[in-house]
Amino acid sequence: MFKICNHLFFVGALLAFTIKDASSSSFDTLAARQEAKPFYLRDIQIGDTTLPFSPASVVIMIISIIMLLRNLLGGPKSSAVASHILVDDTEDAKAKLTAIKKEINDFTKFKGAAQRYSKCPSGKASGGSLGKFTPGMMVPAFDKVIFDKESKVGQVIGPIRTNFGYHLIWIEERDLVE
Repeated sequence: MFKICNHLFFVGALLAFTIKDASSSSFDTLAARQEAKPFYLRDIQIGDTTLPFSPASVVIMIISIIMLLRNLLGGPKSSAVASHILVDDTEDAKAKLTAIKKEINDFTKFKGAAQRYSKCPSGKASGGSLGKFTPGMMVPAFDKVIFDKESKVGQVIGPIRTNFGYHLIWIEERDLVE
């Protein structure tokens, strides 16, 4: 959406600079210059009052405001609270996480394993906690697992490979919005 908004601003800026060269003799007065502009670039006139903006700029402002409000007030989104254990992407990483996964049967053990094995700073400090997040805040592979209906809350999920390495994930709570 922001790409469209940026594109509209760019088009508006180009339109604003398409005014013909004011040095020619046919542009002697302000009124003549105003009349030489395409209708969508002329200042808006209401009776004897001239507003200092054009219809094109009004349309661009309205579209921008609508897009901004749509992003800010876009409605409810899915959210989740999760923790993870991250290990480097090595040949034995998957096997190592599979062995760690067998040791874990509750969240307390998961947090302890995160403090012992995780390469992520969140693992050492807070038992792997990533806090609350919404779709799009994590890497795609991570998001896919967290917000998949098949992934169960309160169980170890993984190993999952991302560009950071391999993860074991524990979904503490999740609110899926259709």
